[in-house]
Amino acid sequence: MIFALAALLMQPVTAAQGSFSAEKIALIQPADSPASSFSGAFLPLSNVHPAMLVQPPEDPAPSAEVPPVVAPFRTTSALILENPSKPFTVSVTELRIEGRRHEREWLSLGLAAHSAATFDAWTTRHAITTAGAQEQYPLLKPFAGNASIYAAIQVGPALMDYLGRKMMYSRHGWVRRMWWAPQSASIVGSLFCGAHNLGVHPAGN
Repeated sequence: MIFALAALLMQPVTAAQGSFSAEKIALIQPADSPASSFSGAFLPLSNVHPAMLVQPPEDPAPSAEVPPVVAPFRTTSALILENPSKPFTVSVTELRIEGRRHEREWLSLGLAAHSAATFDAWTTRHAITTAGAQEQYPLLKPFAGNASIYAAIQVGPALMDYLGRKMMYSRHGWVRRMWWAPQSASIVGSLFCGAHNLGVHPAGN
């Protein structure tokens, strides 16, 4: 009898201790802790959408492409300077020699131009005095009746000499190469006029 009463009195205490320990465990351990998640039911992974799954970040793979090797840019002028066909340097002596040669040629052409102009003046005077011809060029017509035509006719070749010398030292290459043209034109013009004057004869002949 005594044992039966003792068993009845101890049964509620055991239930109370069991419920207290469960509440104590719930207070100590939060609901969202990993331990509590294991106590619930697990969702099957087959019903979870793949987009909801958290994937670990992937490490960027090293690029397999190798950047192209760019060759250094070499201009034509650089190639020419590395392998010149002929030297680009000109000595001062060569420049002086070329300048002296041009000076001699300029003087020679000037002498020829003035000589041709003198020949034109002489044939003009000869045609006027022997054949009764008249000077047709307006600028020389006032000087054709006397010997002053020999001085007046030298103005044209003098201008051509000046023009040729200016062209000789021009900064444009094609002008420098044509410096002889004005004097040559003066020589040809004077010789042509002189030949024409020699062909003038009196009207009776």
